Amino acid sequence: MHSGLGRDQLIDLTRRALKLARDNATDLAPGVHMVDAADYTCLERHNRDRAMLLASPQLVGYVSELPNPGAYCTKTVMGRSILLTRTSQGSVKAFDNVCLHRQAQVVTGCGSAKRFTCPYHAWTYDNTGRLMALPGREGFPEVTVRSDGLTELPAAEFAGFLWVALDPLADGGTLDIAAHLGPLADELDSWGIGRWSPLGEKVLDSPINWKLAIDTFAENYHFATVHRQTFATIARSNCTVFDAYGPHHRLIFPLNAILELDMDLDEAPEWDPFHNMVVIYALFPNIVLSVTIANGELFRIYPGDRPGRSITVHQNSTPLDLSDESVAAGAQAVFEYAHATVRDEDYRLVEGLQANLESGAREQLTFGRNEPGLQHRHITWEQAINAFALS
Repeated sequence: MHSGLGRDQLIDLTRRALKLARDNATDLAPGVHMVDAADYTCLERHNRDRAMLLASPQLVGYVSELPNPGAYCTKTVMGRSILLTRTSQGSVKAFDNVCLHRQAQVVTGCGSAKRFTCPYHAWTYDNTGRLMALPGREGFPEVTVRSDGLTELPAAEFAGFLWVALDPLADGGTLDIAAHLGPLADELDSWGIGRWSPLGEKVLDSPINWKLAIDTFAENYHFATVHRQTFATIARSNCTVFDAYGPHHRLIFPLNAILELDMDLDEAPEWDPFHNMVVIYALFPNIVLSVTIANGELFRIYPGDRPGRSITVHQNSTPLDLSDESVAAGAQAVFEYAHATVRDEDYRLVEGLQANLESGAREQLTFGRNEPGLQHRHITWEQAINAFALS
């Protein structure tokens, strides 16, 4: 199994995870952290959150979703439809999926095409976004074929993922993902999950604030209660290795099997620490990645149209050979199981939290020392929003 961490680093993390598991302990934050309930319910904060996301590079998918020249895929980010293409030269481009004429979506879904014909009035574009043909051209004297085209957005493929900027003017039109990811860039790239076979997208439109949705991925303190019959049967509860990387962080969730490890055998070729833990990355501002030995899960979590609503786009990829029907069916079953657990256990439970937050019964939430991921996420959001307000 090729892993995204050097073997020495992987063994070091496994040793840290095993010690915590044996000691019934977890990495701790310096103190308790309080967050205002209004952060999840206030319209002003909601609007500032949306502005923060719009100003940040957006990870929107795996590079394997654009496997060859001519491939395209469409993505929705905070209600905005985006078309990504791979040109004949192999580069990735992104556009607002909005026809120049009456703003219809030019294309839906994913596939392979050299040209896109708008379903409304058949205006046609190539996969570099140029307008190639329009019926009834005499009706549009100001429009120039082969010069006009779809509005292009800055796009990049980096660390195995597809990225866009939602503001065409952001960063002067360039997208510096290396600077955005910092020291995590090489680590994320080396896992290769963005180059694994994609298994599709599932969407959750939920009556919970987007930060509340992300909170569910930031600690495993809840596993023993919320996931008693699911994740808790394979993973430790309230046991996490935590490391921060600027505004991003990494969590290691040890599996129950880690207690069977003999660390004196860590040089043995058959000793694979990755059988004993799940790696979770929180990428600022709204991305969660979950890496296991056979899954590369991506959660893209967006504010909805009001504070108490969010959209989660859940994707999964696998290194397994999907040309084998039984393997493909098994991979889809694992994806469905993980999705159902998030939907029916995490999100369903926190709907009650959202209702309580909106009731005004209590003004603050408490994040414990054993929830360093939660604390880190909220502190970095607060810092970014404050800096954003000052700029």
